[in-house]
Amino acid sequence: MLNFISINDEKPNMTSLIDELQGVRTQLGMTQADLAHAAGVNRMTVSRIEAGYDPRLSTLNELIRALGMDVLLVPKELKQEVKGFIQSGGRVIGQAPGIDAPKSVVELLAEPLRK
Repeated sequence: MLNFISINDEKPNMTSLIDELQGVRTQLGMTQADLAHAAGVNRMTVSRIEAGYDPRLSTLNELIRALGMDVLLVPKELKQEVKGFIQSGGRVIGQAPGIDAPKSVVELLAEPLRK
C-alpha cells in the first residue's frame, strides 16, 4: 500500500498531519496499542497525539516509521510533479502499460519488501 499525505499549503498544521496518520493507522487495521508497540511508545502517547496534543517531532517520526512511511520534504514548485508521479504508481509518462511493461519505480522499490 502506498500512502501519500500532502499538507495543505495554505494552512499547514499539526492537526491535518495527525488526522492523516490516524487514517493510515486505521487503514492498516492497527489499534493505538499496535502502533504504540511498533513505535516503541506508550499507548497513551498515541491516544494523546490523536486527541490533539502536540507531539515531539522525534515521537511523530517514530509513529511515521512504524506505519511503514517516510517523510519526504518537497519544494513547493515540485509538489504537483512528485504527487502525480506517486499517484501514477511510479510510472513515467509514456511508459507502456500491461504485463510486458517494465516495472515502475514503486514496484522496484517494493521488491525487497516482498522477499
